[in-house]
Amino acid sequence: MTGVRDARRIAAVAAAELEGHADDRALEAVVATLQLGCHVPIAVVNIVRPDLQTYAAEVGVGTPCTHVPDWLSFCAEVVDTGSALTVDDARSHPVYASNPLVAEGVIGAYAGVPLVDDGVVLGSVAMFDAVARAFTSAELEVLTHQAQLASSVLALRRASRTDALTGLPNRALFDDRLALAVARLDRHETLIAVMFLDLDGFKLVNDTRGHAAGDQVLAEVAHRFAGVLRPSDTLARVGGDEFVAVCEDLASPEDADEIAGRLTAAVEDGLEIDGVQVPVAVWIGIAVTGDADVDVRALMRTADEAMYRAKHRSGSSWFREPAVLPAR
Repeated sequence: MTGVRDARRIAAVAAAELEGHADDRALEAVVATLQLGCHVPIAVVNIVRPDLQTYAAEVGVGTPCTHVPDWLSFCAEVVDTGSALTVDDARSHPVYASNPLVAEGVIGAYAGVPLVDDGVVLGSVAMFDAVARAFTSAELEVLTHQAQLASSVLALRRASRTDALTGLPNRALFDDRLALAVARLDRHETLIAVMFLDLDGFKLVNDTRGHAAGDQVLAEVAHRFAGVLRPSDTLARVGGDEFVAVCEDLASPEDADEIAGRLTAAVEDGLEIDGVQVPVAVWIGIAVTGDADVDVRALMRTADEAMYRAKHRSGSSWFREPAVLPAR
């Protein structure tokens, strides 16, 4: 998937959470190898956003990001085309001569290749020289290998933070997202909701139709849940038939009820597995807070307890803790 402004690619970039100066030793090793092996003053792992270049790793830049319009950005061209790019003499180039860093004499030559993870071009691995010059075939080969290594680093990171069956974040990644969501409450006068979701009827599917059918149910349920949540929400599978979600930027606790209603409706008609209708329901427990000093463990525990209350009360498949949790 290419295209700097492609909405799906932008969502993938956000999900990768590769902010500038990430202090990632593996990616730092990639750019250090490029600098030493190719004798260039600047080497980067560049995560490309519209009109913004964010450096997950860099040597020679000294800043976590730069703002350059897409049409003047070497790396944006790599992302748009999904292909390698070399510019031997940037100052004589009909387009890149207008790049601010070229005009200032910082960049004279460029070589970059796509940085790909899970089929998405997130950005580029690139090197810059201050003077015009043609990069050798050996140098370009080193660049290609380092880009492949950077992609492998990202794939391993993604695998360690993703549930293999559903493709959703796992517990480790969810915990990170929840901690960030709570921290953001300090800057926003909004609420967040944590939801515990437990499937009803899943054990019967496993017992009567086998684990393969159970896996199909989990994958389809995950797809349906993700489809009714907002892009800013995080849904994770934390084990068995249990899911959790954190929903940010809520104006009131009742907003969480509305989201829970959508989640319930997503599976209320059951699922069709191998041509057979399988009844599935979901119980949801909700905890809401607007306090950046809340104990995250208490927030999770309250949502879990609310889910058990939902199972034992009639009239609704979800239960929201009525009190906003206090700080620890």
